[in-house]
Amino acid sequence: MAAVLLVTNGIGNVTGPILISIVLVAVTVIISVGSTTDFYSDLVDGFRNDAILKKPACRFYLYGRGGSGKTTLIKSWLGGDVRPEQSTKYFSFYASEHYVDLETKRKCHVIISDYQGQSPSQNTLNAASKVIGDPGKRLVTGVFFLVDIAPRIERNNQPLNTEELIEWLSTDTENKIRKRVEQHMEYIVPAMLEIIFATVYGENLLNVTLIINKIDLLEKMVSMGCLPGVSLANVDEYARNLFKRIENNIREACDRITKPDHNIEFHVSIVSAATGTCVAKTFNTVIRRYANPAINTAPTKTKERRKTKR
Repeated sequence: MAAVLLVTNGIGNVTGPILISIVLVAVTVIISVGSTTDFYSDLVDGFRNDAILKKPACRFYLYGRGGSGKTTLIKSWLGGDVRPEQSTKYFSFYASEHYVDLETKRKCHVIISDYQGQSPSQNTLNAASKVIGDPGKRLVTGVFFLVDIAPRIERNNQPLNTEELIEWLSTDTENKIRKRVEQHMEYIVPAMLEIIFATVYGENLLNVTLIINKIDLLEKMVSMGCLPGVSLANVDEYARNLFKRIENNIREACDRITKPDHNIEFHVSIVSAATGTCVAKTFNTVIRRYANPAINTAPTKTKERRKTKR
């Protein structure tokens, strides 16, 4: 500003152009420094991410339709203030240290990939080798398929809060749930499952889990009498039956690609990412097996009951 004032206040004909040149040079230097700072900042972030991703880690690969609660699930487990290490239009990943068990205080490095696109094909097209490993040497430990019983509804470009969503779901409940289930069935189709498993499968894969999210909303609908014939005692069974076809398709796709001597556990976990119900148990089941490679249990049709909260 001072230089501009000097020029406009009538410095001589020779001095004026010189000062203008100085100002232009200074501006150029400032811009260059700013660009260089951004460059070095990106470079440092790149080195940091590379260092994080080179560590041995229990790696999770999440797949689900938009609005099903993937990011909420991650933050429910890692903590609400967690931020992705790297984020793009379609893909981000989170890294953290997590206890394997509280008795020994052993910790495990955890990396969770969160696909954010709407097109299923973008999930596999944008899968970063640094996060999930190179083809033929995949590092994924657990694959989570996420479904829910109610979509994310927005008003004025803002998602409905829990109370508003309950009000919306309380009318014509069965049809709204059925339509949401159909959306998931159109998204998690056998052809796409084949591509996903071909993308993530490797000898490190230990667990595949179908996660049914938003059980808190379903329980609320039952308690309000919006689902005749369903009680709180059998609400888990009702939720699982809604997605039975998807469950069977996931099992079959996994079985087709799994080698005969490879033991992959399959679970169905019924959770609420919003309240934390059964979230920790779902992740910890995979972590404990990763941290204890001697454990070798046969694949089971396991239904994770909601006995613990985070």
